[in-house]
Amino acid sequence: METSIQEIQNVFDKIKLLALKEFDNKNYELSLQYIEAAAHVAYSFNWKYADEVLENLLVAISDVIIAERSVFIPIQGRIVFYDVFALDNRGLTQQYLRALISWGVELLFIFEGDDLSHSKQIMSEIKSYSKAELFVVDHSLTKTEKINCIYNKIIDFKPEKAFLHLNPSSVVAIGVWNSLKEVARYLVNLTDHAFWLGTKCIDYSLEFRNYGCTVSYEKRNLSEDQLLIQPYYPIMQCKPFIGFPSQIADDAIKIFTGGSYYKMYGKSDFFLNLLKLLIELDSKIVILLAGHGHDGPIKQFISDNKYERRLFLLGSRPDITHVFEHCDIYLSTYPLTGGLMGQYAASLAKPILSYTSDDIPSNFAEGFINWNTNSDFKITHTTLDSFTAEALKMIESKFYREKKGNENKKHIITEKEFSEHLRKLVSLNRMENPFVKEVIDYKVFLDLYIENENKYLKQFNYLIVSQFKFQSLLLFPKQSISFIFSAKSWTIIGKFFNKRKVDFNMKNA
Repeated sequence: METSIQEIQNVFDKIKLLALKEFDNKNYELSLQYIEAAAHVAYSFNWKYADEVLENLLVAISDVIIAERSVFIPIQGRIVFYDVFALDNRGLTQQYLRALISWGVELLFIFEGDDLSHSKQIMSEIKSYSKAELFVVDHSLTKTEKINCIYNKIIDFKPEKAFLHLNPSSVVAIGVWNSLKEVARYLVNLTDHAFWLGTKCIDYSLEFRNYGCTVSYEKRNLSEDQLLIQPYYPIMQCKPFIGFPSQIADDAIKIFTGGSYYKMYGKSDFFLNLLKLLIELDSKIVILLAGHGHDGPIKQFISDNKYERRLFLLGSRPDITHVFEHCDIYLSTYPLTGGLMGQYAASLAKPILSYTSDDIPSNFAEGFINWNTNSDFKITHTTLDSFTAEALKMIESKFYREKKGNENKKHIITEKEFSEHLRKLVSLNRMENPFVKEVIDYKVFLDLYIENENKYLKQFNYLIVSQFKFQSLLLFPKQSISFIFSAKSWTIIGKFFNKRKVDFNMKNA
């Protein structure tokens, strides 16, 4: 049975009502849990970008939980960086952290998460900076306890500015920052293409491209004065190179692509056909594809076309920088492009092949790497003829590849430029030039996400069951029963029992 946008909307609305009901019952902890669950649903399907009811509810919860407000005078030069990720080489923690350190400010780094095992580089940089204090929120606390705990810590620190590096459902962070209007609050908008909570707890949104500014202005009701464009660069540190499959010939021309697999699905499998087009252009072409997620359609495509020696799945690569270094051309994904992957390619002076259709403007790779908005910089093709002609040029000429790669590298913001640009931006709280509004067909994105859900991912029912566990049978019987009788549920059950079998054998070995 296919999932419709109406079904998703109905589930979302029901979760909202549950959140409102628990607030009325003074059960603020459960209300926050329902708000979080609603945000997960909204984020997973691109049909809405903000929700006024949830935002107002979060403000009301903040007002109750933090009943006694402490008025303070911010101390100049003190900054909070509030992070729920803190992942080495992923997200934007290190870019902002290094900029703040370069300014010489007093820094309070707040980590609100469960795991710092993937944060060794970040922790090292914080601990080596004498003006930094690390505050790790006790994850055993309830959400309401966390809000009070973090609020009191910030009050003691008295910052003048705060940078918020949040996920789309960061209810604890929003509960805190709704109550701290003395501080200039900047959201680092990682998720510019989808739903997130927090429109009422910020003063400014640091966007990285015109597309994100347009969405925030049109769909999140942020004013133009609140939107500041701050491009970013990739962190290049990674594990040592672990090599490529041995079947790849020394003289092969290696085209690399990758990211979350869902970005490659939809639009009638156009991206897979794009891979086929490239493979058949020249016998020396091999394609290397790194990524994570549901890879079944790609494996089936390889098998159907007997591409076992032409198209190689690499999985998630901890040596991603070196993978780029050992490849000749980078191919952007379609119908959704990977911004960070394109930045890696440009930073390492690799030529970029990019295709998109006119109805998907966010897929233009230039939006991720053209930091100085040079209008003459064009690398994305909107016709197959021009894309194919560009591919042949790159395949046939190493000199041409090097020339295009060096041009790309010039358009990535450097670490020093990032720091200087950010400092000027948050000192003035305005841009020199207004952002350029883009024409966005929001229905195209909605259709893409629904197509992916019904054809490939089939994650909606699992999302509901995983959020509500056994309670889902009572609250959402249709989704629960559909999940129980789905192939996905039997896959999960099989993995569970296989794990139990392994654990049992290990104990009895």
